[in-house]
Amino acid sequence: MNQYEETEFSNPSVVPEDLPDYGDVEFESLAPSFRRYTLVSTLTFAIPVVVAALVVWALPFIPLPGWKILLIAIGLLIPLLLVGIYRWVDAGYRGWALRQHDIIARSGVLWRSITALPVARIQHVETTHGPLERAHRLARLKLYTAGGLTADLVVIGLGRDAADQLREYLVEQIRKRDAEASQTSDD
Repeated sequence: MNQYEETEFSNPSVVPEDLPDYGDVEFESLAPSFRRYTLVSTLTFAIPVVVAALVVWALPFIPLPGWKILLIAIGLLIPLLLVGIYRWVDAGYRGWALRQHDIIARSGVLWRSITALPVARIQHVETTHGPLERAHRLARLKLYTAGGLTADLVVIGLGRDAADQLREYLVEQIRKRDAEASQTSDD
């Protein structure tokens, strides 16, 4: 049979009872410093807003009464406080799991998400870390599949060592897969 001859196609149904249960997956927690990082990064944005409101409050040529500017500052601070609380709770829920054939990440507080990415689809793996993440010894693991310009899965809040180990493991899996594919095509 050559490659252009038709083969018999089959697509049997899978009953819901036979589906794997993602509830059985044991997720790894993020780095302990990730929660502290979320607070510091939230404060990094909150402090300039509060300082600006206090400066406006102290300026004598602003025609608004001081109590109105103080209300504006409080009105800005409350949403920032809610964002900080949300990020703190989200940091406790986030997790990741590496299995033989896929990597899974979960996130979300109100809108929860569990994303599984097959290792066989991964084309490129990258770790990144900004200044605040470096200060907290954190990194992000970014996983790309073919044809995408952006990462298909980003696991944030990993310890730097864990992120590097995961990246090296996944790169090795990609190398093995590619070597097997080239060996098969040579046959």
